Amino acid sequence: MTDASQDTALMTLGLRLSASIAKQCGVASDGVWPATLLAETCSEVFRPSRGANSLVLARRPVSEIISVDENGAALSASDYEVSRGSGVLTRISADRPVSWPSGKITVVYKAGYDTAPGDLKLAASKLATALYSETARDPNLKRIDIPDVEEREYWVAPSDDPLLSAEISDLLAPYRQVFL
Repeated sequence: MTDASQDTALMTLGLRLSASIAKQCGVASDGVWPATLLAETCSEVFRPSRGANSLVLARRPVSEIISVDENGAALSASDYEVSRGSGVLTRISADRPVSWPSGKITVVYKAGYDTAPGDLKLAASKLATALYSETARDPNLKRIDIPDVEEREYWVAPSDDPLLSAEISDLLAPYRQVFL
């Protein structure tokens, strides 16, 4: 027999955990679905008014460029290069970088992780422990001193998420999106 009494609480915890990590990593949301570090297919439209040297995709790491459409014309894979880690898409002509033209450029690509890396899992585990402990007590309470009947000291967190310790922040650092 399995105990399902905590399923709702654990589901809520998982959603909060995922949202907090995505926020800390600066993962862009499409406004419809929650931001995630998991692999997914993304579609972005760029409209540079003047030639741009590069296009910066919102999600990383990029695992595959599915298509690039430039003002209604599909480009071949030899017409662009992508830096998978930074998500920078460069237009190529005659094997040399060139500017992107003005107009509408649509990029469909896959980005994110199929399997979460170990240090990301560790950060999630540590944050889950902190989030779960929040249900039993005030997570900002650092110490209670009772000699003259109770004195409370609270943590002042260095980030906007009081449960995000320096250790968790360090584990998430390699996954933070860098915007050029």
